[in-house]
Amino acid sequence: MKSLIITCRTIQAEVDKVIKQTECHFPVMYLESALHNEPDKLRFVLQEALNRTSNVEQVLLVMGYCGNAILGLKPEGFRLVVPRADDCITMLLGSQQKRTEVQRTMPTYFFSSGWLASWEQMERTVFEEYERTIKRYGKEKADKILRTTFKHYKRVGLIDTGEFPLDELMQKAQVHADFLNLKCEVIPGTLDYLKKFLTGPWDNDFIIIDSGEAIAMERLFGKN
Repeated sequence: MKSLIITCRTIQAEVDKVIKQTECHFPVMYLESALHNEPDKLRFVLQEALNRTSNVEQVLLVMGYCGNAILGLKPEGFRLVVPRADDCITMLLGSQQKRTEVQRTMPTYFFSSGWLASWEQMERTVFEEYERTIKRYGKEKADKILRTTFKHYKRVGLIDTGEFPLDELMQKAQVHADFLNLKCEVIPGTLDYLKKFLTGPWDNDFIIIDSGEAIAMERLFGKN
């Protein structure tokens, strides 16, 4: 079946690994990570990408709901396969159930190889935004805003899929944890979900959107 993969650069390292491991030869379109900061803009870019797509039977949209950015997307002339996952973190953990279990154990702010890379490339990192806030409001208020933003988290969790140099990633994650005054721990991850995404079968872990059908809210949070 002729397919196209659409995903974002936040998860590019993991997708590239899976493509190599599964010998998947589908063409890939990568979207910039910064689009996730504006779900409406991301939705527009995604729909434009779908509108330009032709000569395929299906598009594998390798990204989560991402603030409902995929809501309303409509494929024409091919079917669309999307994960039943709120974002790529859920896919890297293996399932929504695993993510819920981890969060139940301790509220966690997750990082992955791709997330760390995207943070480094962002025009406004959390560190730079903090410095801007200090200049605008003063350190006391900046500290309060930072604490309020991250008050629900108890740790930084680095997802380890076993495919990337853990020591190097841990050093980067620890810098963020120290800045946010959170503990830093390794959370076991997996690429199995992504492998299944690229090779099938597309069972209840995925949502199949037929040509001419728009993604509705009940499809995202209900059953196929």
